[in-house]
Amino acid sequence: MTHISHGVAAWLIVSAVSGCDNRQVFHEPEPGLERMLLQPRGAPYGASSAFPDGRSMRMPVADTVPRERLRAGQVAIETGRDDAGYLHALPLPVTRASLQQGHVEFERVCATCHGVLGDGHSVVAEKMTLRKPPSLHDANIVRMPVGKTFEVVSIGYGLMPGYAAQLEIEQRWAVVSYLDALRLSRAVPVAKLSEAMRAELRRAAP
Repeated sequence: MTHISHGVAAWLIVSAVSGCDNRQVFHEPEPGLERMLLQPRGAPYGASSAFPDGRSMRMPVADTVPRERLRAGQVAIETGRDDAGYLHALPLPVTRASLQQGHVEFERVCATCHGVLGDGHSVVAEKMTLRKPPSLHDANIVRMPVGKTFEVVSIGYGLMPGYAAQLEIEQRWAVVSYLDALRLSRAVPVAKLSEAMRAELRRAAP
């Protein structure tokens, strides 16, 4: 049987007792953000002793690009503009999948204020007394280049916030393409619809 000296035994007892000390739990935490404000940190454009050049702000790592950039050299896709101004044609292919994605994102993000049909009628819009969301079928908005529409979705306009943080670049373009499809669906002459669609319209008519 292994014998433990009195000194070792005493050390083990002290360690066990001190390990169970939970008095800190009952200390009332400091209110507010003072602790965060007072901790060591680098201020933008401020001095710092942590780096040889004495500056807090660091240069980006070589060849660093924004995480949302699709591929090098395609600034028009990222901004909705080229050297001639706003894009007038969609820069990405329009597919059934992209339209479906645009449909989902439109109803998730845009329809809250602009309505499912894009006509400016929604529960939220009824509560906005300062300035109601416009109909996206308004002639002035319809005449906007697709690049301008993309810019508005990205950075906002007036009381509308930008949604670049919620929607990736391809998702924003999908929303723009879906909006075009939504407008077309309201402007197609009945005569150009298939017989099955015309029959459905007749059944739904009041």
